[in-house]
Amino acid sequence: MTLVKVCGIKTREAYERLQELRADFVGFVFAKSKRQVTAEQAAALGSGKNAPGPQRVGVFVNESVESLLQTAEIAGLHVLQLHGDESPEFCRELRARTSLQIWKAWGVKNDEGDALLTAYTDVVDAVLLDNDRGGTGEKFPWEAIPKLHGFTKDLPLFIAGGLHPDNVGDLLAAHAVEGVDVSSGVETEGVKDLAKITAFVTKVREQR
Repeated sequence: MTLVKVCGIKTREAYERLQELRADFVGFVFAKSKRQVTAEQAAALGSGKNAPGPQRVGVFVNESVESLLQTAEIAGLHVLQLHGDESPEFCRELRARTSLQIWKAWGVKNDEGDALLTAYTDVVDAVLLDNDRGGTGEKFPWEAIPKLHGFTKDLPLFIAGGLHPDNVGDLLAAHAVEGVDVSSGVETEGVKDLAKITAFVTKVREQR
């Protein structure tokens, strides 16, 4: 079963659509971005961590452990998604301080540098693969997925970067991955498009 995460949510309309569609994860961006929200704004979209609905993921870049935990508490997060230069040692310290899931985003280099992923296998709960520039809405070479899966061993892999309703089916037909993550691919002129969100989630469900 492929899990679905829609990231960069800022409006109640988009959040409620994800609830209706029973998406698995909703992502809130706390790093500098046009999609950035505050912890308080994220908290207002939903009824708290224990309410039914998608698991709540916070996207961070190079924050301190204390800042991560404070934001997670206010926003009611279930998952901390790290998109910066966070080391395996940092992830290990964070894991010792929280019971929340920890995901590490990895910019795919498609060279020997990707072998460094092996250092994260014991300190995170999942790896999110993106293109090496991250956040550009461009996909990385999907033919690298089997090799990357070898580096991450049994960790769940989420695929991000360049996905949209018209190509996610091709990805899932070619590769067995645990989850997909979309943001700009379900937007129109920089705003989340409810029809595109619906089409994306529906397409993933058809591939399950």
